[in-house]
Amino acid sequence: MDRERTSEPTAAAEFRLSGWLVQPSLNRLSREAEVVQLEPKLMDVLVFLASNAGQVVSKNEITDAVWPDVFITESVITRSIAGLRRAFGDDVRNPTFIETISKRGYRLIAGVESPSHSAGVQFPPLPSDSAHAGSDVPLPYVIGQWVRGERFYGRKSAIQEVLGGNRNWIWLLGTRRIGKTSLLKQLELIAATSPELGFVPVFWDLQGADRPEELHLDFADALLDAEEHLERAGISVAEIQSEDCFESLARLRRALLSKNQRLLLLCDEVEELINLNRQDPSLLRKLRRALQSREGIRSVLGSSSRLWKLADAGEDTSPFLDGFTPPLAIGPLDADDARALILQMQLPEVSRPGFDDAEIERIRNLCGDHPYLIQMLCRHALDHGSLDDAIEEVHNDRAVAFFFSVDFDLINETERALLMQLADDSSGASASRHETDAEPSAEIRTSLANLVSLGLVRRDPSGRHSVGNEFLRHWLVTALPGG
Repeated sequence: MDRERTSEPTAAAEFRLSGWLVQPSLNRLSREAEVVQLEPKLMDVLVFLASNAGQVVSKNEITDAVWPDVFITESVITRSIAGLRRAFGDDVRNPTFIETISKRGYRLIAGVESPSHSAGVQFPPLPSDSAHAGSDVPLPYVIGQWVRGERFYGRKSAIQEVLGGNRNWIWLLGTRRIGKTSLLKQLELIAATSPELGFVPVFWDLQGADRPEELHLDFADALLDAEEHLERAGISVAEIQSEDCFESLARLRRALLSKNQRLLLLCDEVEELINLNRQDPSLLRKLRRALQSREGIRSVLGSSSRLWKLADAGEDTSPFLDGFTPPLAIGPLDADDARALILQMQLPEVSRPGFDDAEIERIRNLCGDHPYLIQMLCRHALDHGSLDDAIEEVHNDRAVAFFFSVDFDLINETERALLMQLADDSSGASASRHETDAEPSAEIRTSLANLVSLGLVRRDPSGRHSVGNEFLRHWLVTALPGG
């Protein structure tokens, strides 16, 4: 059915797309047990395409709808479409979701339905997460996307180590949703606004760089995103950009050295290198040499523990992670930072929630000072006007269950067994048996220490261990076989 074209992205309501449930307000796609979190702008592009399903929309129309009054290059649109295709597992040669129309634009060809399967879905305007009903008062809490600036809390010691320490090769290791991307973005902001530190930041998102050509394209996009930072340092992107990312890196490093500056290379979603290494191990050797150049660069990797797979020597006498270990673990927030996050102390007073001291400590205990869980629980509590209702909603949230399952799969067999023991015995007696053994094994001690550093286990002042947060404990005893 033909519909009048919608000129702006819209979709407060959920809708379905060929079996996928699309939830714009949560930046989430889900299908059965699979959950995919999208960047906000990718969701905006998807919503715009869905609002004009079956019609060809040009790059200019997408730009006007999603990036009004902001100058962007065509490559941003191209990469956004590529990101959506990756999220849906679509094939550009034989598309079932998004079709490229040569010299014209893109067309959403997948069927769009409301959750009740009614035809002709109309999408209301997107809700703004930055204002209350058109006012200038920001909403508290951010769920499902990275934050920086006034939305960023804590991580002072990690920031100091990256920007003020002596290590030039740093690996930020953490579980899903613990805030690795936000930390990288905060480091980018601090470096860009503090020239006295002597760093020029470039944020390199490797998500989707599962082929060698994608690695080069993603770095080219990273340079375009950093164009303002580079220009302030007196460097033009045109003079350093090459089709080969390693050549671009070398040119950039030399250009910055000539101006007594250093490159702060902030690499996110570095797990993608595992697939690249399977395809072309020589590519990882070249990247390692580029990231560990002796002068003019500080390289920071953000990833989960999956990256340990690159620690195997294989064909290379110097494995990729040599120099990046030991990693800097990114775990739960400190107690004071968690309280500040709950109270949203960096927002205007009118935007701050009114949780009392007892509620604050209850939220902290339930969430184990995990920033994502804190923000989700607090937002739901404000929406429902009830902390108990919010707890139930988080218990049943599929996205939460999904990232717990990923984290559980990434730890080793001993760590899984310890976590299950702690979940089965909420009194902590299981852990106490390990702690009171005359000679606890080195494996148990190492495993517990690793779980604590990741926030999957917490240790109280008396030395007793327990599961890192109540929502993880609930998932362990209800979702796993034997739980």
